[in-house]
Amino acid sequence: MVSWVVETICVVSLEPPEGNITEEVDEEETLGLVQFSPPAVLKVPDGSKHRVLWYTNYTGVVSRVVARMDSTMEAEVMGYSGVMEGAPDNSTEGLDLEGITYHGYVNITALFVGYSNLQVTLYDDTNQTVAAGVMGMTVIISYQKINNIFTILMAVLMGIVYFLMGATIDLQVVKGIAKKPIGPLVGLFCQYFIMPLISFGLGVVLFPDDDFSSQLMRLGLFLGGCCPGGGASNMWTVLLGGSLDLSIMMTAVSTTFAFASVPLWVLTMGPLIIDAAAFVIPYSDITVTVVSLLVPCGLGVALQLFFPNSKTVPYCNKAVTPLSAFSIVITFTFGVYAYLYVFTLFTWRMLVSGFCLPCLGYLSGMMFALLFRMPLDRVIAISIETGIQNYNIAIIILSLTLEPPAGQLAAAMPCSSVIFTPGPLLILLIAKITYDKMKGGSLTITSPKEIKDAPNDKSPAPVQEKESNGRLGPERGIDNPAADLRDNI
Repeated sequence: MVSWVVETICVVSLEPPEGNITEEVDEEETLGLVQFSPPAVLKVPDGSKHRVLWYTNYTGVVSRVVARMDSTMEAEVMGYSGVMEGAPDNSTEGLDLEGITYHGYVNITALFVGYSNLQVTLYDDTNQTVAAGVMGMTVIISYQKINNIFTILMAVLMGIVYFLMGATIDLQVVKGIAKKPIGPLVGLFCQYFIMPLISFGLGVVLFPDDDFSSQLMRLGLFLGGCCPGGGASNMWTVLLGGSLDLSIMMTAVSTTFAFASVPLWVLTMGPLIIDAAAFVIPYSDITVTVVSLLVPCGLGVALQLFFPNSKTVPYCNKAVTPLSAFSIVITFTFGVYAYLYVFTLFTWRMLVSGFCLPCLGYLSGMMFALLFRMPLDRVIAISIETGIQNYNIAIIILSLTLEPPAGQLAAAMPCSSVIFTPGPLLILLIAKITYDKMKGGSLTITSPKEIKDAPNDKSPAPVQEKESNGRLGPERGIDNPAADLRDNI
């Protein structure tokens, strides 16, 4: 028995290439068949080590063996034994030893998420191929706990932010929007009609092939475009001076509509993108999203309604902007680390699609909002709400629908959009801060509530009322300087 030392290297691929040995087996029917125990190595975590037995019943002469992975990016052969005559010892469970003429062992290390195949070829003393076989292998990611910690942390932060926003929004503005819901209706149209069409079109243009890898990419991109607005849209709306009241209302409405719109698009267009996929709609997760939005926000609104003079309300008003910025920083640091594996999966097509989807969403939202002649703060809110999606729903659908690692590979597309979504907004925020600094000499970002409550220098002058003697009072204008001076004395 031969022992091997196994090392781990992190590389990745998106699809299992078709190896030459498979073609040789198809073309040369006279070749002997190499089989494996276990028959396949499936859903093993990256970094794990595996010892595979190969065997054959070929009766001719076998002088040497070559073992390799058809793609050394997901897994690597770290060593293999020479050809051993006869059957292996009877310690191999579930293996019929009768008729086995040759066998050997291969040591494999799983490297990164994806598909690969172990190819074993046997040669005779004239270096001619006499037998061959292929064993399938799938690798999944191993550090799910970090992803779970990040998800829990963001859920807590989002709950706090929504509470602060509930205590900050202007209820009178919300009532006005509810009476004339043009803004939410425009947002729904962009969210659930324009964005799915944009994502579907991008998938067709950037991933035109019919191979399994391209199907996964098109599916991940399309599902990302079908999702409702994300919680980060409210935070960016605050930072860029948009209408927070409209933003929160649109997020709540679009997330509620997701119960019908997401299944409609996914079950209608999904089968056209990828075959033999029994799509699973995560209604429970959508429900959790709605509840996690409405409950904290409702508590904030209740604080504003029942305790209007509470000292907590002004603190909420001041805390909403810095906490929103802190959440974005956490996303760019810990979030990137938690999903570090997707960076290895990226190709230029994935990067272009991840950049184009949110940017086209921003532009389409802005265009339709301007078409309805909405004020600037509402244009900002609708544009941001359209471009920022709740990609967690897409990732959950892919995880529940596709067998690993297909779901993890397809999830790289919504993850790509998550990474590029804040880019244009961050540039606008830097430009806004720079402009405010140059104009007013202050680097402070005020919240919408503070802007709303600030005095307006352009407001019309108060109407001057006359006193009973026909002249204006001293506090409402100067009609008679002498009388005004007398009053002051």
